[in-house]
Amino acid sequence: MKGIFVALISLLSFTGFGQPTMFVDKTLVKIGDQVRATIKTDVTGGREWTNINEVWPDSLKGVEVVSGPIIDSQNPLSFQVSWMVSIFDTGWVKLPPLPVVILSNGKTDTFFTNDVPINVLKVEPDSAGLADLKEIYFEPFSPGYYKKYIPHILFFLLLIGGLIYWLRQGKSKQIVDEPTPIPLLPHEWALNALDELAAKKLWQGGEVKEHYSELTSILREYLERRYDIHAKEQTSDEILAQLHHLQLKPELLADTEELISIADLIKFAKADPGMNIHTAAIERVRSFVLETLPQDQSEVEESPKETEEDDVE
Repeated sequence: MKGIFVALISLLSFTGFGQPTMFVDKTLVKIGDQVRATIKTDVTGGREWTNINEVWPDSLKGVEVVSGPIIDSQNPLSFQVSWMVSIFDTGWVKLPPLPVVILSNGKTDTFFTNDVPINVLKVEPDSAGLADLKEIYFEPFSPGYYKKYIPHILFFLLLIGGLIYWLRQGKSKQIVDEPTPIPLLPHEWALNALDELAAKKLWQGGEVKEHYSELTSILREYLERRYDIHAKEQTSDEILAQLHHLQLKPELLADTEELISIADLIKFAKADPGMNIHTAAIERVRSFVLETLPQDQSEVEESPKETEEDDVE
């Protein structure tokens, strides 16, 4: 008897629960418009709505849930939850009854809302209709249209011309015919080389061997330039043999032979003939050069000396 009484009490509690109702903000819309659908129920007395997020089915023909749920629980006697839905069908479309699951006293029960009919109007096309596509219009050619580009073209041409002129001027400055140096005569080269050797002062610094090596190199180079013999590639004896065939003055030939012998002794035997020999060595080669000048050059070399002697007198 007691169990029957408890069951009746539970049945009365659920029966007394207010039926959830659904309503919309508008019932006449155009296709694609959004409608606010709201479900109102009573959650007083410790009741809890447990399926708020699963009220709407996943697929509903012609109806799409855009946003929600939006809960309004300010009035405890009027708990409301809203969704924004779009309707993509025309004519009378019914929002179907939706399940509302209520938890009360540890037990759940499912209630269904009422359905809501909505009249959805289709979008009528413009009374004028869509006009046919027109053919592409090609504007006729007009030279005046390009007048605005003339200053830019002239500026561009002037810029290119100035660049070409500048490049040509730069090249003409770079390409300058350098004067071809006049080759020195054999005696001129030898005298300059002797002056440079004297300025080095090699033997004064203890470099006696180097001094005589350069001195004999100058003599050999002069012989090649003056008499066209391969003195650089010959030994001292071969050079002296060549000099005997040149019909030089005997005293000049003897002096040169002595100088070459002294140079060989210093270079190869490390002999030291004394400072007087070192001092006179360059002058002996210089005398050999002056004594072996060609006839015309000899006259030119002697004329300044005669002029200096006349000035002294």
